[in-house]
Amino acid sequence: MRNRVIILVFPVFFTLLTSAQELPKKGVPLLRNFTPAQYENKGKIWDITSAPNGIVYMAADKGLIEFDGMRWNSFKGSNGFTRSVLVVSDSLIYTGSDLDFGYWKRNSNQEFNYTSLYPFRNDTQDVNEEFWNTFLMGEDIVFVSSNNIYVYKRQQLIRINAPTRFAGSFVVNDSLFLADAKNGLYLFEKASLKQLAAYPDNAPFEISGMYPWNNGKVIVTKSSGLYFYSSGKLNRLANPLSEMLKTANVFSFAPIGSHHLAFGTVLNGLYICDYDGIIVHQFNRYKGLLSNTILSLHYSRNGKLWVGSDYGVSSLFLRNNTTYFYDYRGDFGTGYTAQVKDDVFYLGTNQGLYRSDWEALSNDKKFTSFELVPGTEGQVWTLEMDDNTLLMGHDRGLFEVGKNYVKRIDQQTEGVWTISTYRGYLITGNYNGISIFRKANGEWSFVKKMDLIYGSCNQLVFQGFNVLWINIPNFGIIRAVLDENLYPVERLIFPDSLFSGTSLWIARENLDIQVFTDKFKYSYDPGSSTFVQHAEPVIMPRVENLLSGIYSSAPLHRDYEFYPVYNGFAFKYLRDSGVQQPIDYSLLIRKAEALSHNSRISILPGNRLPYRFNSVRFQFIVPNQNDVVYQYKLNENGEWSAWSPEPFAEIAGLWNNSYTLYVNAGLDGRIIAQSSFEFSIAPPWYRSWYAYLSYVVLFMLAAYLIQRWQSLLLKKQKKSLLIKEQNSLRQQAEKHREQILVLEQECLKAEFNQVKQQLRAKTIELANKAKDNEDKNRLLLSLKEKFDLLESDPESSKVRLNEIRRLLNSYLNTDDKTFEIQMDELHQEFFKKLKEKFPTLSGNDLRLCAYLRVGLNSKEIAEILNIQPSSSYISRSRLRKKLNLKMEDDLYDFLNNI
Repeated sequence: MRNRVIILVFPVFFTLLTSAQELPKKGVPLLRNFTPAQYENKGKIWDITSAPNGIVYMAADKGLIEFDGMRWNSFKGSNGFTRSVLVVSDSLIYTGSDLDFGYWKRNSNQEFNYTSLYPFRNDTQDVNEEFWNTFLMGEDIVFVSSNNIYVYKRQQLIRINAPTRFAGSFVVNDSLFLADAKNGLYLFEKASLKQLAAYPDNAPFEISGMYPWNNGKVIVTKSSGLYFYSSGKLNRLANPLSEMLKTANVFSFAPIGSHHLAFGTVLNGLYICDYDGIIVHQFNRYKGLLSNTILSLHYSRNGKLWVGSDYGVSSLFLRNNTTYFYDYRGDFGTGYTAQVKDDVFYLGTNQGLYRSDWEALSNDKKFTSFELVPGTEGQVWTLEMDDNTLLMGHDRGLFEVGKNYVKRIDQQTEGVWTISTYRGYLITGNYNGISIFRKANGEWSFVKKMDLIYGSCNQLVFQGFNVLWINIPNFGIIRAVLDENLYPVERLIFPDSLFSGTSLWIARENLDIQVFTDKFKYSYDPGSSTFVQHAEPVIMPRVENLLSGIYSSAPLHRDYEFYPVYNGFAFKYLRDSGVQQPIDYSLLIRKAEALSHNSRISILPGNRLPYRFNSVRFQFIVPNQNDVVYQYKLNENGEWSAWSPEPFAEIAGLWNNSYTLYVNAGLDGRIIAQSSFEFSIAPPWYRSWYAYLSYVVLFMLAAYLIQRWQSLLLKKQKKSLLIKEQNSLRQQAEKHREQILVLEQECLKAEFNQVKQQLRAKTIELANKAKDNEDKNRLLLSLKEKFDLLESDPESSKVRLNEIRRLLNSYLNTDDKTFEIQMDELHQEFFKKLKEKFPTLSGNDLRLCAYLRVGLNSKEIAEILNIQPSSSYISRSRLRKKLNLKMEDDLYDFLNNI
């Protein structure tokens, strides 16, 4: 499925290096390879060109390919292989293919649509044309096959037949030259062919390219070398370059500015030479190309040479002053350190010490050869010059390297990280501690190990007269003050935990000490004896595959500096780059999307988005430009984001409004291009104008309904209040009746209690009085009888008096049952109910229940029964058991409820 592409171009002009610069001659410029799998296996690349905005377009077996430096897009048009491509503008492209040619144009959705212009597309039985070249000549588009020239002019096609068969075509200085397979060189002008020269010695050739030189033109042939055309004659150029190109079989050609030329060959890869025929670079599989067969070449305005090969695509950043030596052949490994001595290049790697002639490092050869110095096998950490002596810090110790020898210094076998000289001493940082050497009789000899310094010291930096800074990985940094005997009299330790980031590295700038990590830069403050962090992050060197912990290049040569990189090494070219000319970069917003919870839509400039798509995502890029950083803001009053190499912006939760996204692109600390994108977000349906109109209508309707409802509610409330008032009056009346009833009940209860109390008192009083009266009556009656007997028998007076005395005593001790009888008669109904419920109750139990029922307490009952109060309590307890009462049950209430 084709990706939707949005291109907005806002070019800004800046002065940058152009192709007029002097190309570094040593090493391979920054090379990037793209295999067919990366561009969806669209086959071989037959032609390459770039649009004004920097996007590269390629003619491939399976259609048109687009690449912006980050994303690949492909488009299918004609059925045959696409052979040639011509970009007229950012939105109009012409292509030639097998049995077809036409144009591509962006539609309103920013997608390319193909339209065929070939008149015989539907009738190809007798036609076999392949359109290998497409040119823009003035306002006309020219398609060239081996049989014909087709001129697309004012939407009309003009066909011009080949004299015999075209064997190549090329444009130089806005003129189209063609080689006829039999008749020689022709010039196309005014819709006709003009013969310029016949083939010398009747030896036809096919043209791969052409360029101006010495008031004439040099013709690059596929297998016949170089020819020079001038004054109507073709002459073979007899020079080493011409002879070499004969055997290499040139298939493609492209000028690199006005000073260099690129030749793509079938057998030997790519050559770059100057106009004098001197080879500057040779690229092949030994130097990183995917294939030695180069089918197409294109030099873009941003300094990249695009190479379409038999397998994949490559780009060479020729303007970059950093060049690389990668060990594709397994010859030397990863370079860590290097020195140049007596025009010999020494390279310390993870495999040993290698050397090569300095001039042999030029990139004009098939590959660069290195020789392993015997006896240096193993890891080489550092190479340092002492006067004219080359010293090597090795995994096995410290060595002196001569032209034909390698000599161990002393018998120290401990690995050496770094080498420094200080006040006539040689100081080495070792795997464990620091070693001190002194020269005697022209030879270095071991003196001692520095005291108080332990651990793996991979860096030593001297500051001033007697201060030594030591870097110990995974420990920290030590500042040591040395005395005249190199004893650290003072030590200040800065643990690595004080620094944010990893890979600490000490640098000295004049007399100031700085520490770099992979995140920040720190400066030492002598006043506070601390390191102060810089606000801005560390800017790493723009070197591919740089070893970790490397923050700057190392001096090597007057024209070059050295970088260690994985599986190789790199050079930084120091010479002035020569002439500078203005160039423009375009910042493109390649993709804009609005996001909802489960869906997304593409945005075009000026689109008004539904409110549910109020989160947006933009992808932007300066096409095919390395090391660009970006920043963005929303609307003029927004804040710029931090610079970042990430080419996208995500903004979520936007309010309904009109917005403009502003994007800046930066390179080398300055803004090189700007772009903007306008869009708006519609309010949600509940905040739209028709929603507000609905709100007004609803408000008015609601107001009317509320008024109507209030009126009805008022009537209802009045009725409700009336009913409520009536109910209230009724309730009050009922309440008054209840209160009266309660009062009456309370009065009755009070009267009952009073009567009951009176009854109790009267009962007691009656009992006492009845007893007293009975006692009196009995006593009086007995006395009367005794006195009668005494009168009748005076003789027995003494006896009668004793009887009277006994009688009085007996009456005094006799129990009177009158009260019990009266109580029994008064409570007969009560006794009957008790007997029915509790048959086991005795007579005394029944009387006790009667006493308790009338409210007599235990003391009063005891007096009536003439017993002790404690006995009364015991009788009550026994009665409770017989009545089956629980402890919490009240005996008085129980008896009164029967």
